[in-house]
Amino acid sequence: MSVITIHPLIDGSLFLDAVRAQRIAKVAEMASRLVETGAFVDHSDSIMVLASFGYAPFEVHALVTDARQVATEHVVAMEMCEAGQ
Repeated sequence: MSVITIHPLIDGSLFLDAVRAQRIAKVAEMASRLVETGAFVDHSDSIMVLASFGYAPFEVHALVTDARQVATEHVVAMEMCEAGQ
């Protein structure tokens, strides 16, 4: 009886995990830019600020909504921490 070993393909879950990790890191980086400039409140301001930091136009338009969400969550969490003290 032989043992069969299954190896994931490069386009399988290992590849997707790496892409997800890169996307999460990029969104977090963009969110921190939006928080430091205060531009997360307005969609158009967010796009202009991220473009001014040198992000590619496709990247900005693909990730701006997620970056704004993460930035908003961060600011709300910080305000809640300050209110609790």
